[in-house]
Amino acid sequence: MTREADGGAEPGASAAADAARGLPKDERLVVDEGALRRALEVLEDMEVLAVDTEFLWERTYHPKLALLQVAGRDAAGAVRGFAFDPLAVDLAPVWERLLRTDTLKVLHAGRLDQQIAVRLAGAPLRPAFDTQRAAALLGLGPQIGYANLVEAILGRRLAKGEQYTDWTRRPLRASQVDYALLDVVPLVEVHERLRARLEERGRLAWAEEEMTSLTDPRSYAEPPPDELYTKIKRHKTLDRRGLAALQRLARWRDEEARRRDRRPGHVIKDATLVQLAARRPRSLRALREVRGLHPREAERSGKKLLGILEEVRRLPDSKLPPARRKERPTQSVGAAVDLLRAYLAQRCSEEDLAPETVATSAELERLARDAARERFAHQHPLLRGWRGELVGADLLKILRGELGLSVDPRTGTLRLRAQNGDG
Repeated sequence: MTREADGGAEPGASAAADAARGLPKDERLVVDEGALRRALEVLEDMEVLAVDTEFLWERTYHPKLALLQVAGRDAAGAVRGFAFDPLAVDLAPVWERLLRTDTLKVLHAGRLDQQIAVRLAGAPLRPAFDTQRAAALLGLGPQIGYANLVEAILGRRLAKGEQYTDWTRRPLRASQVDYALLDVVPLVEVHERLRARLEERGRLAWAEEEMTSLTDPRSYAEPPPDELYTKIKRHKTLDRRGLAALQRLARWRDEEARRRDRRPGHVIKDATLVQLAARRPRSLRALREVRGLHPREAERSGKKLLGILEEVRRLPDSKLPPARRKERPTQSVGAAVDLLRAYLAQRCSEEDLAPETVATSAELERLARDAARERFAHQHPLLRGWRGELVGADLLKILRGELGLSVDPRTGTLRLRAQNGDG
């Protein structure tokens, strides 16, 4: 977990004692089978476990797990934390414990932690509670960082001395273990307090709804090779033959990145791939002139790239993918979105929520466009669940002309008014 770089640590915030209350200091880092067995015995009956990972993901295709931290509250009320070293012990028993569905797993901004779990354990951890998502529902900001959340909830400032450490280097220093365990030990109490606040405000059901995507295996599935190009920015600027080129180039790049164990962007950057697809050079000389293509990569993969582009030139039109031009909002849709955004800002202010926690601009635009076409989909995220109850019905009425907005001259705030239907 990466912490924010602002602020310093409170006196004594290395908090090694906090990091493993009730444990001898040398038991916190699990590097042998005996320590692994003892740690799992401590964690066995805990109903809530805070989980975090330290990893390295600078050049490799997949993140490399370097440490797995787990903490929970024992029967005596003490928080016990462990850092499991995957370079020293087999973590299969730990993942097996974490996959149990009778235990709630607490994460902070946990999507990447879940991706690691899917890759190494075969499934996302569930049930799960993400403290960043929960904090957003309490008006603490849509993407509050971990250190800021701990300070806001517990009044404690965390040390940041190991923020840029290389977690794959061994042996780990005691200060690194302290730092790593502070990513999970305070998280136990943060979860407890957030949950209590959510219950007080009647928003616990909202939080439970927000966590469903965090535990859905489908959200971690890798896109099919032939759809990788749709994830590349500016792909919609290409014509159909350019899209066919980008489709094949993206598929080749992914295969090559896996083979080299490199991130795809370290083989050829996205922007360069789009340039190759648009220009479709016919010679090594022309290929080398494409901006952003490293000379070594041109030398290494030039013939393969030219072969792919030649295949694309020979494709009949019937084999080309459909155009994916970005649909620009019409003037009326743009005006409707502005109206919805104004209403949303006012409503969220009343509920102590950031507007982006409730709806993105893209979601508002899609809703307005659907209204113009009289094609409302009940599966639209703004018409379902807590969002539907909070703003969805009013948004729909505004778009249908059943509700209007006006400014209260006394308070300067927006207010809704029913339209009389006379046009």
